[in-house]
Amino acid sequence: MPMQHTNQETHRCIFLLAGEASGDLYGGMLIQALLEQEPGLKIIAWGGEHMEKAGAQLLRHYKTMAFMGILEVVKNLGTIQGLFRECEEVLQSHQPDAFVGIDYPGFNLKMAKKAKQMGLATHHYISPSLWAWNKRRVHTIRKHIDQLHVILPFEKQWFSNHDVDVNWVGHPLLELESMEGVNRSEHAGNISSYGQSQAPLLALIPGSRKQEVERLLPVFLKAAQQLPQFTAVVSGAPGLEKEDYQLATDQGIEIRFGAMRSLMHASSVGLVTSGTATLEAALLGMPQVICYRTSGLTYHIAKLLARTPWIGLPNILLQKHVVPERIQQDCDHRTLVEDINKLHDGEALLSNGRQQLDQLQPLRNQLQGSGRPSAQVADAILNHRPRKA
Repeated sequence: MPMQHTNQETHRCIFLLAGEASGDLYGGMLIQALLEQEPGLKIIAWGGEHMEKAGAQLLRHYKTMAFMGILEVVKNLGTIQGLFRECEEVLQSHQPDAFVGIDYPGFNLKMAKKAKQMGLATHHYISPSLWAWNKRRVHTIRKHIDQLHVILPFEKQWFSNHDVDVNWVGHPLLELESMEGVNRSEHAGNISSYGQSQAPLLALIPGSRKQEVERLLPVFLKAAQQLPQFTAVVSGAPGLEKEDYQLATDQGIEIRFGAMRSLMHASSVGLVTSGTATLEAALLGMPQVICYRTSGLTYHIAKLLARTPWIGLPNILLQKHVVPERIQQDCDHRTLVEDINKLHDGEALLSNGRQQLDQLQPLRNQLQGSGRPSAQVADAILNHRPRKA
């Protein structure tokens, strides 16, 4: 059902839910756009600092919800069930006009079902990768989501073919870049503060979730030890603490929180955990190796369900192997050292590094929509009329 004003004195309310750092970033941009279009709008949220700063009343921080992988979910099943009950209570007590899930589909699609049953408008921003695996979940989206807002160009046709009301808006990373004004002077200030070493920087980006950092940071650090021609810097995830990076601290390696994009601008090459960060690195011109490790059970199930030969977004979008991918047992420090040495020799980019950047050039045009993504999503949420059956 469409959102409606009951009278001029009553302000509408929207509940946004993001379960991780990237969702919080995009959620903050969306909240800003919503309030630009309807300044009196009340926004409540589960998310993080970006959403709160943009004007939402933050009810729960995403760092208390960051469970990933089958084993991790099973181990924390009681906590997760408690979160579902708490979220349902938020819907019942606040009675928002709309529920907007941002990514985080395992949780958000289930809550969208509850919201739909309560008669609320339901939106989902940034679709799950059903085209890559677990295609059956499209039935859940069709049934419980009034409108799906997608950011990858081929998703529009894919979901339309499955009879989902889909709205392609372009990728918010380009919007973020325009908000920064591709402000090279600002980044230059950050770059100049990365120590006094004259060696080129090696960015270590071990993910945004604690489990990712636990699995990948030790491997990245071992690789960095064998790459003395670089100065390694670790990108600290906003939802984590300094203690989560103690291994790096013990080795005297700098950790920078909230500065991943500046680090990418500054770095000559990087080891990047699979996810949105790989696309950011590609757009910002940092040659990279895409890395991932998870539990054996999660990996084998994902491999059985996979419908694409790649896990990295740059490769998926370009439909070819442009960026090296190192997964599970292939993600070991010796292989990563070899990969980095093929991209950069410590003095300059090598042909492999230059070729990677050249082949990534088409991504920017491919991801550009017809306008500002957040504004398009905000407009759709505030003015959406469901399709006729």
